[in-house]
Amino acid sequence: MSRLAFAVSSLALLAAPGVASAQGSSAPGASSLSEGSDIVVTARRREERLQDVPIAVSAVDASSLNSRGLDNVTQVSQIAPNIQFTPGQGGNSGGIAPFIRGVGENDFIITSDPAVGVYIDGVYVARTFGATTELLGIDRIEVLRGPQGTLFGKNTVGGAINIVSAVPGQQQRIEADLRYGSFNTVRGRVYAETPLSDRWSLGIAALGEFGEGWQKIPSGKNLGNRNVVAGKAALNYDGEALDALLQVDGLRRRQHSAPHSMIAFTPTFFSTLQSTFLAPCCTVPGDIDRTDSTPALNKDQTDAFNTSLTLTADLGSATLKSITAYRYVDALFGRDGDASAAVNYAGDIHDEKARQISQELQLSLDLGGRGTLLLGAFAYREKTRDNTRLIVADGLYPALVAAGLDPLPVAPGIAIPASSLDFNIDFRNRQRTDNLALFANGNYELVDGLSLELGARYTWEKKKFSQSAIRIYSGEPLLAGTPSYTLEKSWDAFTPRASLSYKLRPNLMTYASFSKGFRSGGFNGRPTSLEEIGSYDPEHLTAYEAGIKAGFGRIATINLAVFRNEYRDQQILVSTVSPTSGLIVVRNENAGRSRIQGIELEGNFHVTPRFTLTSALGLLDAKYLNYVSVINGVPTDVSNRQLKQAPDITANASAVYQAPVSEQMEAVLRLDVAYKSEVYVDAENTPLLRQPDHAILNASAELRFADTGLSVRAGVDNITNRRIITAGYDASTSFGFTEAYYSPPRRYSVTLAWRR
Repeated sequence: MSRLAFAVSSLALLAAPGVASAQGSSAPGASSLSEGSDIVVTARRREERLQDVPIAVSAVDASSLNSRGLDNVTQVSQIAPNIQFTPGQGGNSGGIAPFIRGVGENDFIITSDPAVGVYIDGVYVARTFGATTELLGIDRIEVLRGPQGTLFGKNTVGGAINIVSAVPGQQQRIEADLRYGSFNTVRGRVYAETPLSDRWSLGIAALGEFGEGWQKIPSGKNLGNRNVVAGKAALNYDGEALDALLQVDGLRRRQHSAPHSMIAFTPTFFSTLQSTFLAPCCTVPGDIDRTDSTPALNKDQTDAFNTSLTLTADLGSATLKSITAYRYVDALFGRDGDASAAVNYAGDIHDEKARQISQELQLSLDLGGRGTLLLGAFAYREKTRDNTRLIVADGLYPALVAAGLDPLPVAPGIAIPASSLDFNIDFRNRQRTDNLALFANGNYELVDGLSLELGARYTWEKKKFSQSAIRIYSGEPLLAGTPSYTLEKSWDAFTPRASLSYKLRPNLMTYASFSKGFRSGGFNGRPTSLEEIGSYDPEHLTAYEAGIKAGFGRIATINLAVFRNEYRDQQILVSTVSPTSGLIVVRNENAGRSRIQGIELEGNFHVTPRFTLTSALGLLDAKYLNYVSVINGVPTDVSNRQLKQAPDITANASAVYQAPVSEQMEAVLRLDVAYKSEVYVDAENTPLLRQPDHAILNASAELRFADTGLSVRAGVDNITNRRIITAGYDASTSFGFTEAYYSPPRRYSVTLAWRR
């Protein structure tokens, strides 16, 4: 597919007189299309129409989530422009790793923080393993593009994804659905809310999902299966001067490892030792839907508990809000990189635990009816533990000793101790993060239609990291003479924001904004030699944006945003080989400067009262301006590389037709397509890990019975069975293999739902 042709056709569709913003209004409701209604968002920490918010934000509401059959926040990438998610790596399926406008982070290690923040009901989520985003009762999902920090508790450099749950009210409501789909997957969900008195109300949500995985292995324990139970309860008090919302949720996941594939293998020194002294290695599976795994590594398990208390006090001309939250997650997941149950040549298993507590205060002031001022304070502490066992040629050291090869001759007159080839390592990592911040954001209407918004944030963050790494068989430290060490460092930053917006008429607004973003530095969590111990610097992003938001009554809307991001010291996750130990090194380093600019267009067009077209287009031009990396011990200019997960074009389009079948029955037919141009999924631009340009096509047909609230939906995802690499890892120069994660195959489903 030609990139230019696709971009031109997408622009042509959007140029029709009705292109709308909020993708959340793209789906019909139970009895009528909801596209005409105004989507209300809290992107600026107060309720307002999406079209009145002078920032680039996309929103999808509950009816659109249900109509599209979306059941996870990661699928929002099929709706909004310039956003994509990478799958959980290391065998974990629960991680959420978003990239917005080419800015993101997909490393799950505890020393790495996300570049795009995920918020659930106003609470920042540092480790997304235990985030329950598949429950019913989600009111909407908002995607904010660009630096955030003057309105949200935790600073984020690339954007924020805000998941907002429904708040139980004074009317009884119940929703339930049961879905059966490909690979014998069964999912049941329920959400119910009811008033307990004239002030108190209760909401309950529950989820159970079970099914076989799509990647088969000879032992029968398919990768990518589903075995999840989750629940949530919300207790709401609606008082005259004080509102209180207590939320508690939990999750239990007992699955096999997330699907992954060895796609190439070339013998190396390590694999030759494996084949000579242990067992032959390695064979690339001939089918990405089949692999093999050692049972001990075939795990994806998570337990999570989360709670938050939100208090809102009406002080007359001011409102005071407090958000207190605690999150706990305990996860165990692994991956088998050699694709064999008989050989333990390459793999790892991770035992992760994280506890976070946060407190946020917001004081909202009314400025005489012409504006508002938000003053905020934020305090956050996270304690994390990571116990990782790295497996490389398991048992090689005892085999060499038994063969009398200690030391091992590697060249005439040169021998190395056999213990240096014991690459089975136990890592014990611990980190504590403290974050304190003050922020403010005010907007004021200078004259009728012309508004100025100013914001600022001061952030201070401190991290303390400790690590021990022991070779399992020899008992020696991985880092010679250093069985353990501790590092501590702090960073701070001042990040302002300013925007000017003007309403030419009630449904036509233009705006321009300037903002700065900051992500604190961190520590190398995977050193394999003493010289690799250390930290990397914070990254800073300066963003410029201008846009237009136009509406044409209930017929159409169109949103256009043009932006430019200037990146300094961008944190890059790279893989290389240590010249000292010969081991592969995965580390963060700072690129000097990079630039990301682009255009985003979103819209909705009501062709007829029953036929709706929606679409979004993102054009991205991302490049390094100054990037020098150390490759094989030599500083090398790699500014010619492409930014990972930053495709030039992302686009989507949906056609929805609502047809009456009888007085009590209607049919809703929809077709969705999401396109992405080619992109590399790793920072090294490994040729085997290039994601080609592709389009994913989904379709569904739904029958709705008005009197009963019942509906039946049949859907198929990935109609053309397009399989593309979504993430990967290149270890060809050290261990010999290249590993990739692929998109799921074509899937069918039938869903029976009841909403009253």
